[in-house]
Amino acid sequence: MVDVRLHGKSEGLVKPYPVIGHLIDSAMVCGAVWGHVLSEGQRNRISGALGVDASTARQIVMFWAGLHDLGKIMPQFQDMILEVRPDHRRFLSEDGYAHDRQEDAKAGRTRHENATHAALPQLLLQLGYPATGGRLAKLLAVQVAQILGGHHGRYPSDSDPRDLRDPSARMPELGCGEWAEQRQQHTEALHEVLGRPAVPDCRAMPVPAAVVVAGMVIVSDWIASQEHVIEVQQKLIEKQEEFGSLPTLRLHARNAERMAPALVEDAGLGRATFKTGGFHDLFPRIRSPYPLQLSVAEGLSGTNLREPGILLVTAPTGDGKTETALYAASLMGAGCGSAGLFFALPTQATANQMYGRLVEFAERNLLDSASLTLLHGAAELYLPYTGPPSDGATDVPEPRVLSDCEPGAGREARVSVEAGRWLRSRGRGILAPLAVGTIDQALMGVLPLKRNALRHLGLAGKTVIVDEAHAYDAYTHALLLRLLEWLGALGVPVVLLSATLTGDIARGLVRSYLAGAEPSGASREVPVPAYPGWLYASARDNLIIEPPDPLRSERERELVADVRRTVHTYDPDRPDGRLAAVLDALDGVADGGGCAAVICTTVAEAQQTYEALREHYRSRYGADYLGWDDRSTQDGERQDSAAGPRLRLLHARFPAWRRTGITAEVESWFGRTDKPGVCRPTGPRGAVLVATQVIEQSLDLDFDLMVSDLAPMAMLLQRAGRIWRHLDPAPPRPAWALAPRLVVLAPVGRDGHLAVPKTWGEVYQPSLLQRTLELLDRHGKTPITVPDDVQSLVDEVYAEEFTSVAPDKLMERDFRRLADDMARSAMADMVALPPPHRVTSLYTLTTSDADEELVRTRLGADSVQVLPVFENGDGQWLDRECSVALPEFGRGREGRFIVSEVRDLLSYVAPLAHGSWRQACGPANEPPVAWSKEPRLARIVLLPQRVTGDEVEGAMLGEHQITYNHELGLIVRRSDSKS
Repeated sequence: MVDVRLHGKSEGLVKPYPVIGHLIDSAMVCGAVWGHVLSEGQRNRISGALGVDASTARQIVMFWAGLHDLGKIMPQFQDMILEVRPDHRRFLSEDGYAHDRQEDAKAGRTRHENATHAALPQLLLQLGYPATGGRLAKLLAVQVAQILGGHHGRYPSDSDPRDLRDPSARMPELGCGEWAEQRQQHTEALHEVLGRPAVPDCRAMPVPAAVVVAGMVIVSDWIASQEHVIEVQQKLIEKQEEFGSLPTLRLHARNAERMAPALVEDAGLGRATFKTGGFHDLFPRIRSPYPLQLSVAEGLSGTNLREPGILLVTAPTGDGKTETALYAASLMGAGCGSAGLFFALPTQATANQMYGRLVEFAERNLLDSASLTLLHGAAELYLPYTGPPSDGATDVPEPRVLSDCEPGAGREARVSVEAGRWLRSRGRGILAPLAVGTIDQALMGVLPLKRNALRHLGLAGKTVIVDEAHAYDAYTHALLLRLLEWLGALGVPVVLLSATLTGDIARGLVRSYLAGAEPSGASREVPVPAYPGWLYASARDNLIIEPPDPLRSERERELVADVRRTVHTYDPDRPDGRLAAVLDALDGVADGGGCAAVICTTVAEAQQTYEALREHYRSRYGADYLGWDDRSTQDGERQDSAAGPRLRLLHARFPAWRRTGITAEVESWFGRTDKPGVCRPTGPRGAVLVATQVIEQSLDLDFDLMVSDLAPMAMLLQRAGRIWRHLDPAPPRPAWALAPRLVVLAPVGRDGHLAVPKTWGEVYQPSLLQRTLELLDRHGKTPITVPDDVQSLVDEVYAEEFTSVAPDKLMERDFRRLADDMARSAMADMVALPPPHRVTSLYTLTTSDADEELVRTRLGADSVQVLPVFENGDGQWLDRECSVALPEFGRGREGRFIVSEVRDLLSYVAPLAHGSWRQACGPANEPPVAWSKEPRLARIVLLPQRVTGDEVEGAMLGEHQITYNHELGLIVRRSDSKS
């Protein structure tokens, strides 16, 4: 009989919770995860790997999930609570539990999951699991032990052969005598309670199936470890006499089984299936679908899509790629048994924008309700996602997930904080059935990071859409190729979207997916997709589908590309300077109205450009000119004069509340004129938006004119998609706007050749900038025909045979670019997981100790979350007026922050890229101690701003001073810089 005095959970509980109770709870939750979360395709793949039917496979996986904490039946773990629960010492002093604890102290601490890993193979072999079948790692019992040994996120190293015979001989800290007897009793009791699950007569599972099972175990453990779950079960235990007998354990299991589906649902987990039909059925508001949309709908709807596959769509901005992808995803997912969707995008801004569109699509087409999450480092700052703090849930702290030891026990105690990031009320991550987020959320699944099994589980049951597949550097592109291999192996349908993609890169993406599905897929013939066009390839047969006829774009147009060679200076008196060129290009807006955008390479240059334009217009229209009709108290309730163009600045370094307001205003000026709230500036007073690249992909805006710093050809063409973007209905155009026009500012030196400013850093490859500039020069005054010229221009930028007017300089720059690309690709290959067919041990999948925040930063998708804090001698404040105090504690129990307080605080936070300033941070930049209990506040960096009268002195961090300005956002200057 099991000894129910052995505790499995203790922290925060009145009485310790028995190990057997938690094992049963976890098993039952796993059964609900199998039935309510896994897609049909996932269940079939796991059942096939085990060689049993789906019902039997469910029992087997439940049994494994229950065994995950078996390693808690060892002296070290049971001794952990002796200081706070001395009554626990009585039964541990019994003869059967005798143990040499002094020897344990010499060996060091053994974590309970490592104990599970060591003890389990022998116990499974005793149940009849195969003991032969090739090398040790190929034994199913050994693989299961490795999966369960990784339930805290990191797979242990391969088993020792001695573990099959006598694990306590190799690891004496496991304990002998009653310790070993109780591990066996718990195993057999769980086996009985679950109806004696069959023993699979097979070798180790394929890695794609194994990682999904590992993810299920982690999720089941966390859901079953929630404080309220344990408290309910504990009350039921207290009502039973002699808890621990098989009848009482079966009753406990029935109670857990009844609760489990609701627990899974409350966690936001489940499946998402969409209705199928024609394109108009899913998008009834689109009266006249674009040719691309009709072509894909006709091509895929008439095909048997029983196997996973990959669809590549290439078309100009505005041709309806998003709707095409969603329609294709519904068909492809339904065909192969997928039951969810993840939409991956390059930036937080594009993810935010797509969130709203996915909400609309889901509300119209979901067959049943399903959770939708927004996944990126600043998702909690996006109000349309978090929603206003209006319901009762905002007045309670997050639910706690109990960790496996008492507070203050070091690294183990942080488990509950990490779990909170996954299971908090609004942040269930990639496990949610519907998700939209930055591409890094998926790419981290192919890095050897802790808990990547959760990402494998989250991706495995979904259809994955990757937008802007062209928008990544060589490092990220190499990781994307590896991700596609894993998605192919996991049987995940994939849709890739791009407006500007070279033919060779397009083929490489498709082949990577096919190679993951079948190693021979790498050698399959894949044609280059037409532009605009699409290509579908099935994962496990030779099916290739293309449009039968060339596609016509209804957005055919001629783009005037006007190259201005400029000296990179903001001196208003220099006629060949950058500012003079910008002002000249904007003359039409200043004199005759209209809407224009100025796209700058860096935030600092966008701020400088904005200030220079504001000062110029102020000198032209009078000292009252502000640049906008701003009625906020920040500006003393002053209204701008009616003369001069409206002027706005938009970039990523504004606090969330400010950026949200600016974005809403920008959309009301430049958005679709048929949308509510849009009032496009007309008449003599135009509008100018100064921005960074944040607007080229994320916002549905329309400009009469765009002025852009030189950028690689693909990016220029992407930006040009915002010029005369809206056709139905088309907004009124000013008299000076005769055609879509892009003014390109090319920085040059005295010789007239490209001179890349040092301030641009490594934003763009100089080689691609030179090639782009020379191509535009070659094109001359001939307009660029979209889409006919797009593919050839993009391909030509990367052509090996490129005739240059400065061949020596281009050769030098090309060499650096190719060397850099090779180094980045090699780095990605070095840090990434092996291709799925080459993984010989699960251990290799979680070997990195890298912090996920830093990984996201390396992928370019995340930044440090900083909070400007104003200091005036009377305290610390969240606003420049020093009227909103910085809270040290929340209003919840024990000083915890309630949801509404967290949202309020996060609205003041702004993102800032990592740099040397971060290493210079000290105690003054640490948030209040109580914030460490709240996962979304714990890593915020404070930026003290000293307020003296009307002056604000920013934070000095190393060589940088970081100052917050309401109009300009965060200003980062080197301490020796005057600009």
